[in-house]
Amino acid sequence: MEDLTWDDVLVSNNVSFVVSVIQMEGFLRDLGNEKDSEGFIINSDTKKRVISQDEDEIKLKDLGSISSASKNFIKDNIASYAEFLAQKRTL
Repeated sequence: MEDLTWDDVLVSNNVSFVVSVIQMEGFLRDLGNEKDSEGFIINSDTKKRVISQDEDEIKLKDLGSISSASKNFIKDNIASYAEFLAQKRTL
């Protein structure tokens, strides 16, 4: 399988990623975030913990998706995805 580029991702509706923790940490850094000493995702500039769609702080190990310009951190469970989609429908 060849490596995907961001252009491939942006034009496709059928892209899945399987990444290691190290790759995910690099991806977060690219988006201006990082992991603190307790495993929570933080903003690299402010060092404040980011908040998931259910208004809780979120650990890297619990991250399922990032949406809407890297501002919505969605936990890796069906309830979190359902809540995110319900919020999107009301906008």
